[in-house]
Amino acid sequence: MRVVTDDQFEMVLKISDSEATTTTTPKRKISNFVFWNQTRIFILILSLTCLTLTQINSQIFTFTVICMDDLIVENRMSNATEPHWIEGTTEKSILFSATAVGALVGLIPSVPLLNRLGVRLTLSICGLCSTLGTFFTPIAVSWSFYLVVLCRVLQGLGISVILTVLGVIPTSWSPKSEYSTYLAILSCAWQFSNVIFMPISGVLCDSSLGWRSIYYAFGVLTGFFYFVFYMFYTDIPGIHKNVSEKELGQISEGKPVHAVREAVPYRKICTDRCVLAAWVSFLGGNLGFITLLLYGPTYLREVLQFDVRSTGYINALPYALCAVYKFSAGKISDRVTFASDKAIYTFWLFSSIIGLGIGYCIMAWTSDRIVAFVAFAFAIVTSGLIIMATVKCLAMRCQQHTHFAVSAISFLSYCVQFISPLGVGILCPDNTPEQWSRLFIIITVIMIVTNVPFPWLTTQHAADYTKRKDSREFSNVEKC
Repeated sequence: MRVVTDDQFEMVLKISDSEATTTTTPKRKISNFVFWNQTRIFILILSLTCLTLTQINSQIFTFTVICMDDLIVENRMSNATEPHWIEGTTEKSILFSATAVGALVGLIPSVPLLNRLGVRLTLSICGLCSTLGTFFTPIAVSWSFYLVVLCRVLQGLGISVILTVLGVIPTSWSPKSEYSTYLAILSCAWQFSNVIFMPISGVLCDSSLGWRSIYYAFGVLTGFFYFVFYMFYTDIPGIHKNVSEKELGQISEGKPVHAVREAVPYRKICTDRCVLAAWVSFLGGNLGFITLLLYGPTYLREVLQFDVRSTGYINALPYALCAVYKFSAGKISDRVTFASDKAIYTFWLFSSIIGLGIGYCIMAWTSDRIVAFVAFAFAIVTSGLIIMATVKCLAMRCQQHTHFAVSAISFLSYCVQFISPLGVGILCPDNTPEQWSRLFIIITVIMIVTNVPFPWLTTQHAADYTKRKDSREFSNVEKC
C-alpha cells in the first residue's frame, strides 16, 4: 500500500506471509519541460548515440590498419633492424583480439554491477574506458605495441555491456506496444557505427590529417556524449523529472506495478532448453556477422582490391540499408496481430541466417568483384535481425532476469570476436580468394548446424522461475 507522508516522501507498506515492512522513497518531481511527452524518444536517441560511439571506437583499428603505412616508412627511415609490428600478421591478430579480451574481462562483473549500480553508472564507466582507450591510441602507437594492446583492451571494456543494456533499456523505457521498434532502433548501433565511421575514416585516412585524427575526433565525441548520458539518463522512468504523468502511464501500461530486485536463478536459466537454444543459435549467427564486421574492410581492400576511400564508402552502404531493414521489421512486428511472437522472432532469425548463408556461398564461389560485393552487401543487410530475434526470445522467456540471459550472449559474442581473428589468421594468411572461400564455406556450415534446434526448442511463454514469490504483496499496491 502506498501513501504520501509529506511533500517530499511516499511511504510504501509491503505485506508478505511473515512480516510487513515500511520503506520511504522520494516523491516524484516533474519538470515544466517534458519533451512533449516524448522523453523516452530522447533517451532512445541519447542511448543509441552512446552505444554507436562505443562500437565505433572498438572498430576503428579494423579500418585504420589498412592505412597505417606511414608507420612502416618511418620505421625504415629510422634504420630499425626489426620490421614494424604493423607488418606482422600475429601482432595484428593480437590487436584484433585484444578488444574481445577487454570485453570478456568487463563482462564478468557486469551482471552484479548492473544489479548494484544500474545502467546509468555502469554504462558511463564503460564509456570512460572507451574514451581513454580511443583518444590515447595514436600516442600509444608512437611508444609501444603493448600500450596499443592496452588501449584496445580499454576499448573492449567499453563495449562489454552493450548487448546487456540493449535488453534492459527497452524493457525499462519503451511501452509494450513499441518494444520491437525501440529494440530495433537501439540495436542499430552496430549498423550506424559503420555508416558513420567508415566514410569518415576513408576521407581522413586519405587527407593530410591522417589516421590519427580519427581516434582524436571520436575520442572527444565519446567523452562528451557519455557526460550528457550520465547527467540525463535514469534507470527508472518514474524518477525522471522530464517524464510526465501521461508518458509514465504509457510506459508502465501492462508492466508489473512494482519492481523488486530478486536473486537471479542462474542454474535454472542455464539449464532452460529455450535459453540454451537461443544461445547456440546466436553463437552461429553472430559468427557470420562478426566476421563481416571485423574483416569487411580487409576483404574489400585485399581480396576485391577496392582503394581505401572506396572501401570506406562501399562498406558503409550495406549497414545503412540494414538499419532501414531493422527499423521496418520492428515497426511491422509491433503492428502484426495475426502471428504469434514466436513466429515473428523465428522469422526474423531464419531470414537473417538464410540471407547470410546465401551471401557467403556466392562470395565463396564467384570470381567476379561486383557480384562478390553485392553478395557481401546482401549478407550484411539481412544479418541485422539476428540480435533482435535472440533478445526478444530471451526477454519473453526470462522476463526480469533478461539482463543475465543477454549478458551470456555478450559473452558468446566476445568469444567469437576473440577466436575469429585467430581463425582468419590461420585460414587466410595471404588473403587470397581461395583462402577466403574456404573460410566462408566453414562459417556457412556452422550457422546452419547451430540454428536447426531454434524453432523446436524455443517458446514465447515466460519460464516458471520468473514468477514472483512475493506476488501477493503487490495486489494492494496502487500504481504510481
